[in-house]
Amino acid sequence: MAATSQPFWRSLCLIVLCAISLQAHAARDDDSDDEMDEVTPEELQMQEIPVDERIFLEKWNEVPYKKSFFTYTDEQIREKWTHLMRGLKVPYPSAAYMKKNFEKYPFMKDGIVDWNGDYQVLETRSLQVWRLFFAGDFQKAREEGLKLGPMGEIPALFSQLMYAIYLTDRQSIKYMMLQDVANRAEIYFDVMAEAENDPEVAPIVASVKLGYAYAIARIAEESPVPIVVARRYIGKIKNSAEEIVEIMPEQPLAHAFRAGVDAGIMRRVGKFTGRMTYGARTTTVEESFSDALRLAPDIPIVNYEYANALIYMNRKRDLNEAISYLEKAMKIRPEFSMDALDVMYSYKRLQEVRLYALNFRSFRKFEKLRRKFSKKTDRNLTSVLSEPLTMDMLNNPENYVLPERN
Repeated sequence: MAATSQPFWRSLCLIVLCAISLQAHAARDDDSDDEMDEVTPEELQMQEIPVDERIFLEKWNEVPYKKSFFTYTDEQIREKWTHLMRGLKVPYPSAAYMKKNFEKYPFMKDGIVDWNGDYQVLETRSLQVWRLFFAGDFQKAREEGLKLGPMGEIPALFSQLMYAIYLTDRQSIKYMMLQDVANRAEIYFDVMAEAENDPEVAPIVASVKLGYAYAIARIAEESPVPIVVARRYIGKIKNSAEEIVEIMPEQPLAHAFRAGVDAGIMRRVGKFTGRMTYGARTTTVEESFSDALRLAPDIPIVNYEYANALIYMNRKRDLNEAISYLEKAMKIRPEFSMDALDVMYSYKRLQEVRLYALNFRSFRKFEKLRRKFSKKTDRNLTSVLSEPLTMDMLNNPENYVLPERN
């Protein structure tokens, strides 16, 4: 073997040994003896998912509702802003706000295209991007938002997140879009550092960091354990979650995300290894979701993520309570695209939970078959455009493989 390849193979051996150890501890928590997910050396060596730029040029899928339901005028956006932003707490992009903070933090005006310095014009353009996001015109929101610097990248990248998670047909495209969100958000980390302690700008910083962490968390939650270890996903996600809460303690989605991170760690490696190796604790999950629900009880994603967390921590023990939170999420009346898609996914997730409850003793077995199905078929299981998972799909994935992309 060539000397230059030895470090990689040494790393590969360590990763596999570590992953096997994690699976052994997880098995104790879940009474399961499933074998480890299969991964290739190429997958382990890849630290980031390559992004094919063609996915941004192709026409994106439409949302499964009339966009006119959530298409607001400038005046309506101003009136509804506080409620619409109850999760992220992003400040209204007024001309006065941008002028004041662009002067304090010049990085905030970097990358703005075709702007002559008129802040009133910039406010109008910003509202148009947010209008597209609220309505669910995600491709156009991304295109226009990326022309407006960091302020515009928030609705642009959250549009991309929503599309990747809920509207892409393929898992491979979902992963590329999520990786692109993480890449774009990470660019701002150094320049944003000076604004973290400024109450007026902290919500911008927290939202960019949340977009980054949420993107890689969504990749990690469906990736095999060896890949999660090799790419150091858990450390990146957990550290980001703590940072976001510290920067923006009044942001409900920050608390929900931190809680979801610890629950997600337990999902993948079990309570024992999650606590001993990564500091994931059930008390953190409960306390953080309590904070999120206190700050914003009517956000669908907070409710359905709490349902997921109960299952990840306690499997079937708290299944009825988990189902009650999914049902609560389904009943929330959405007022913009993100909430609408979260409500729709709550219904789909409820069907998966019932599938697990009726057909599986081992949660880890269910999860493994779910990942295997998605990998073999390239189907995005969080898409609200496709049918819920069934036993036939899990048992016969070869019948559901998507055709090769051109």
